Amino acid sequence: MPESITAVEIIRQSHQGISIKPFIVRGDDGAPYFVKGLEKAGGPALISEVLGAELGIRLGLPIPDWKLMRVPNELIAFSAIPNVTDLGGGLAFASRAVENASDFSVSNIDRTPVDLRRRVLLFDLWVRNGDRCLGELGGNVNLILDSSGSLSVIDHNMAFDRTFSGTDLMETHVFRECRSFFRDLVVRQEHMEILSKAVGDWGTITALLPDDWLYRDSDNIDLTEPTVAERLEMLEVFKEERFWGEL
Repeated sequence: MPESITAVEIIRQSHQGISIKPFIVRGDDGAPYFVKGLEKAGGPALISEVLGAELGIRLGLPIPDWKLMRVPNELIAFSAIPNVTDLGGGLAFASRAVENASDFSVSNIDRTPVDLRRRVLLFDLWVRNGDRCLGELGGNVNLILDSSGSLSVIDHNMAFDRTFSGTDLMETHVFRECRSFFRDLVVRQEHMEILSKAVGDWGTITALLPDDWLYRDSDNIDLTEPTVAERLEMLEVFKEERFWGEL
């Protein structure tokens, strides 16, 4: 279990997020975080956040630091912020806020390093995250820029989606124009090794998950949907031709 921090101030609910609107909360380390609580998000979504963050970091993606956060019941009880009880239920997932962040738009695509675009596209296919869509009419891109224009990759609560379609992803993904890069067999082999190394840390990564997110019963049976074991099976599809054929 990683070291957790404790919430000391619930600032407000964020406007960001479609399925789950996080809260901006200050931790006892003095830093602000975007926080999703177990009560609202549920264990499977928070598991997806941790797995997405840890796997993304291993692929070299710029993912904000995250922590497990304890939100004291009395802090929730004395807050007048609407929906604040969504933060209850146990340990929350806290993603460190990027200071002076701005939204990512179509005009930012060409300013993003091409290698980073390729890795984001591969990552989203790998973890079955269809939640990075952007076109001329907008979309839900889950990318933000810091004050210097550097990219941060956020929000993976929708990853490991059983209904995910790689074909649909390639039609809507913000970096879909990069897909042809992976048709080169040498490039493919290089990236298979990167994914294999990341999966090799699976035990270390899953040890970060709190038991109360896994909805374990008295027999310690993983009752989440999908289970942690099923998520690993999803990831290991990268070893098969059908995975790369979707790029």
